Amino acid sequence: MSRKIGFIGGGMMAMAIADGLVQQRKFSKDQIMISETYPPRREYLLENGWELVETEKLVRECGLAFLAVKPHDVSKVLKSLSDVGTTKADLVSIAAGVTLSTLQSCNPQFNYVRVMPNTPCLVNCGASAVSADDPELAEKVRDIMSAVGIAVTVPESQIDAVTCISGSGPAYGYVFIETLADAGVMKGLSRETAKALAIQTVLGAAQMVKQTQDHPAQLRNNVESPGGTTIAAVSI
Repeated sequence: MSRKIGFIGGGMMAMAIADGLVQQRKFSKDQIMISETYPPRREYLLENGWELVETEKLVRECGLAFLAVKPHDVSKVLKSLSDVGTTKADLVSIAAGVTLSTLQSCNPQFNYVRVMPNTPCLVNCGASAVSADDPELAEKVRDIMSAVGIAVTVPESQIDAVTCISGSGPAYGYVFIETLADAGVMKGLSRETAKALAIQTVLGAAQMVKQTQDHPAQLRNNVESPGGTTIAAVSI
């Protein structure tokens, strides 16, 4: 397989993955090809030293290519690749809600992998799930996604459950941080101080769960002194 990797679509998630691959030295920048049609985005990518090519060239010369376009554009892009020949990339779709069977029906020439990433991939703290019919290919993509956080392999039937946890989960975290900071402001803290404390508290709590491997309920009980303010708050 070619040591080049491609991205059909050069949006924020695609480039977060590309940057992660370079930072983790899984690929060098000159091993990454990008296909992008939006002129302002093309200009940005060129200014930052990325190689831009036509989509057909990308899928012929890369061993693996991420399909990083909007879900409603997937069918059009795949059908445009009907004449790429026998040497072509395996395709990794990050389009939400587009199943492996749908991808195959759009263009059966390719092998497909489905990935559900999340927005913390943008800061190398992502949690992604990988699903494919080919276990070896799924493992290869899982290793690539580990450049921007953790990655697990799951059956496609569990992708919706992944969406509930890691796909939507960051929004729940943001709401909690916002609410915690607002409570601090209501008690007289400056917005800057309250926000900093809220962020570090949530980050610290997550690290406690990860590093101690204790059940979250046990860690919560460790904070809840009998008759104290914490148990009073969580009981509401």
